[in-house]
Amino acid sequence: MIKSRAIVLHRYAYSDSSWIVKALTEESGIVSFIVKGGKRKESPFKGALDPLALSEVVFRENPNAELQYIKEATLIDWRKNMREDLLALAKAQVMAEMVLRYAPQGIPLQAEFALLEQAMGELERFCGKPESSSVFARWLLKTCDAWGYTLDLSTCSRCDKALDAPPADFIPETGTIVCKECVGENAPRIRQETSEGIWNLLKGNEIAHPQYLENALLTYLRQHIGFHKEIKSLSFLNETRKIYGC
Repeated sequence: MIKSRAIVLHRYAYSDSSWIVKALTEESGIVSFIVKGGKRKESPFKGALDPLALSEVVFRENPNAELQYIKEATLIDWRKNMREDLLALAKAQVMAEMVLRYAPQGIPLQAEFALLEQAMGELERFCGKPESSSVFARWLLKTCDAWGYTLDLSTCSRCDKALDAPPADFIPETGTIVCKECVGENAPRIRQETSEGIWNLLKGNEIAHPQYLENALLTYLRQHIGFHKEIKSLSFLNETRKIYGC
């Protein structure tokens, strides 16, 4: 019997009364559960297996079965504040979907679990505060590192000097930074907001327009892991950004 903390990544109907739940577990990586009777009002799993919830689950792992039967699920954190902030919720959904679609399957994913738990915890804790502006970008940067696509945003790729000011350019295809001295007369490919976002991320400051840095990091990461798998929740995030005027 396995007892593990789990973050619910996705849930969909299996029947009129049951769910299929895909969760990132701390001990076993991504696990698919069948939750019979999970839709019923008297279900003992109520709330614990809601999407994005952090819970403790108990299950017997059958390596020959695609779907595992869950025995117990105890809610640890439903992340109420994060759910009430539409922009924070949209970012959390993108993070969860990216882990579900792109993380390695069938192996423990302790690094991915720790990064996702930290990011969602910060979205919950810093909801509506300046500290929340860098959470998604920082998660993307650390996830690049965890998946072997490490980015060095602090050093110019041409002169190897540490940045002492916001970079002049960032090339998403290669993940390289260019300083003002080395960019020369070439027109930079990034917006000023992206450049300032990189600098503020490095300095631990509030990011005024985080969507530009988030998009640049998303482009870099998807350049490596592939664009063939659609991230459906990105549409919701982009629509939410419009609502918030960002």
